[in-house]
Amino acid sequence: MTALAPSFVPAEDVGIRTSAAILVTLDGRYLMQLRDTGQQTFFPDTLCLFGGALEEGEDPEAGLRRELLEELELRLEASDISYFSQLVFDSIYADGTPRHRYYFEVPIDSGVIDTLVLHEGAAMKLMTADDIAREALRFVPYDFAMLRMHMLLQQTRERGSAGARERRGEDQMTEKYP
Repeated sequence: MTALAPSFVPAEDVGIRTSAAILVTLDGRYLMQLRDTGQQTFFPDTLCLFGGALEEGEDPEAGLRRELLEELELRLEASDISYFSQLVFDSIYADGTPRHRYYFEVPIDSGVIDTLVLHEGAAMKLMTADDIAREALRFVPYDFAMLRMHMLLQQTRERGSAGARERRGEDQMTEKYP
């Protein structure tokens, strides 16, 4: 199990607890869900991360594994998931009660995507950073914020790795990243 940062909001003050997966391929693309257009859906016809509400007493990581199995038939082991961050916000779009959303990074092989079966949402879409930038206004706001944070941290890591290779005199281009 991945160690979570402690919550800074008491559980009894939170209306709904949820978990979301930042599903990212080795080449840096993100698997997104297009939300349904139904009247019961908050932010209909927008793009978001896969995940959902936690059941009473459910651990955020276990809840995410359950949600991904229900939504995509994607089976994950605890070792496949890494805690990324969490966000607590007022649900001004609904009843105003605080929401607590846990975010996990889930590396996924792009070959697995063709085997997934969508059970929730209108569609799934594999997106590059450029695709996400073009569609920025179509994203659920809180998921977009964490997705953007993930992309920025990835860029920082890549720059750091490139700088280290340069200092060691290694070629910056490798067969893995043509």
